Amino acid sequence: MFNLREKYLEVLSRRNQLFLTLSIGLIGSLLFSALSLPLPWLLGALFTSTISTLSGLKLWVPTWLRANSLLVLGALFGTSVSPDFIDNASQWIGSILGVILYVVLVIPPLIYYYIKLAHLDFKTAYFSSAPGGLIPMAILGEEMGADVRTITLIQSSRIILTVAIIPFAFVIFGGYEPTGKIGTGGSFATLNFVDGIRLLFIAIAGYIIARPLKIPSPSLMGPLAAVTLLSIIGELNNAEVPDLLVAIAQCIIGASIGAMFNGVQPRVVAKTLFHGSVTSIIIIVFGCFCAYLTHSISGLPLNALILGFAPGGFPEMVLVGFALGVDIAFLVAHQLSRYLFVTIFIPISIKAMKK
Repeated sequence: MFNLREKYLEVLSRRNQLFLTLSIGLIGSLLFSALSLPLPWLLGALFTSTISTLSGLKLWVPTWLRANSLLVLGALFGTSVSPDFIDNASQWIGSILGVILYVVLVIPPLIYYYIKLAHLDFKTAYFSSAPGGLIPMAILGEEMGADVRTITLIQSSRIILTVAIIPFAFVIFGGYEPTGKIGTGGSFATLNFVDGIRLLFIAIAGYIIARPLKIPSPSLMGPLAAVTLLSIIGELNNAEVPDLLVAIAQCIIGASIGAMFNGVQPRVVAKTLFHGSVTSIIIIVFGCFCAYLTHSISGLPLNALILGFAPGGFPEMVLVGFALGVDIAFLVAHQLSRYLFVTIFIPISIKAMKK
């Protein structure tokens, strides 16, 4: 959001590459939307951009553009939280603790797998094992001397598989019929100008506050926290993020995930992607088992719990929740708990083990 001239010059010098990337992502989004596939604006862009990068095309999405897209999603998620969130959250303590326990249980066997079967060093295996923490794990792993490329590949494959498998599993096994819903149904035509400017200001303020506090993914977490807080106290009841803006943000994020495979030669990294895919499927299945067990004990909705335990990225899983009609406040509470636990626990524990 800052250094506008620097960002302008960056885009100007790589405008053809950016145009190609966004065009490929848009084609995928429109194709998936036309086929009425789940989460079309995210999965479609992710599909075509991933295929393109693995085919040798050099795609690029500037980090600030992805950050602004996450800001849109943070505001969207925040406006979905109702004033009775606090009262409801007290009823979810057991399932939230279940999500945290799931993370604690799943990390050690993943580390063992990566060391024994994938032959990774301990640090790389450790940061690759944390479910659903691509950006913070890649950054922290690089700081600790781990192989950041391997971490990124494993974490990326986990996000892609989780985001791809779960919606289609709901279609095949749960009878879910995609409605094409993108966000909350908001539009620029119905959005009050004052409410829109106010929501934008709050989202940007949340980002500005979160950034110096070193909060993980501040472009998402800052707006989410700020908008959620005002939604809980009933100050943003009439504000909605337009669906068109949400669709654009999803397309950009999908294309940016696919661009993570830039320069990757399938033959060179096939082993890493294989192990990442195998472990991803294992923890997705284990997450579904934990969700079913929690459902049996608590009686909470199984579809919401499956998404709450899913090891994908936080924004991606909440977007899936939108498409599946799951209680977004419930999903935010569980995914956010897992995300914060991973980003706080992993750095503390690795430092303790180093000592």
